[in-house]
Amino acid sequence: MSEHQQPAVPSSYTLAILLFEGFDLLQVTSAISLFHALPEKFEILLVSEGGEVVPSQQGITLNTDLSYQTLMAYDILFVPGGYGVEATAQNNKLINWLAKQNRHETLICSSCLGAVLLAQAGLLEERLATTNKQHYHWATKFGQNVNWNPVARWTKDRRIFTSSGNTACLDMLIAVIAEFINEEAARKLAIKMEYLWIHDPDDDPFAPLHIVE
Repeated sequence: MSEHQQPAVPSSYTLAILLFEGFDLLQVTSAISLFHALPEKFEILLVSEGGEVVPSQQGITLNTDLSYQTLMAYDILFVPGGYGVEATAQNNKLINWLAKQNRHETLICSSCLGAVLLAQAGLLEERLATTNKQHYHWATKFGQNVNWNPVARWTKDRRIFTSSGNTACLDMLIAVIAEFINEEAARKLAIKMEYLWIHDPDDDPFAPLHIVE
C-alpha cells in the first residue's frame, strides 16, 4: 500500500443480537432502531440457539435469522435482558458459546439482566459492570471477581459495555456507537431520534430509588 492509499473501509458492519425465550422486547427493538438509523450500513442479525422463532417476555415473537452456532463473524454482539435470563443462565450450550465470544476486535454489550449471562460465561471477570438495580442483589451473585457498580447508568471496560435496566440500554447503545464509530455520530443520532442521551455513565438517576448496599 502506498503512502497515499487509505485502508479499505468495510461496506457494512454486523450487529448480532442474541435472542432467548423471555428476552425483553424494548431492549431488542431499541438496538434495531438505533443501528438501523445510522448512515453507516449495519447488517442486523437476530440469532438464537436453533435459529427458531423466539417469544419475548411481552408475548411478542420474533423470527431469527440463524443459529448463533453458525454465526461466523460480526463486529458487535448485543445481549438483552428480560425475565428469561434466569432460565437461560442455566443453558450450558448458550453459556459455553458466549464464553468463546470475547474476540479481540468484537465489541460485546449487554443491557439490564443480560449482564447475568455475560457474568455466567466468565466475560466479566476482573471487569467493571452494572445491571438492573431492581434485581441487583440477585444478578450480582453470578460470575466471579466482577467489579459490580451499584450506581451506574452504564459501564465500559475495554471492549465490554453493560447497562442498567430497561431504557438505560439506549444510553449505553449510543455510547457503543460513539466507541465504534465516533462521538459526533452518536450525538447526531441522539438528536435525530429526539433522545436526551445520558452520556455520563455515572449519572444513574434511578439507582437511589432502589435498595443497593
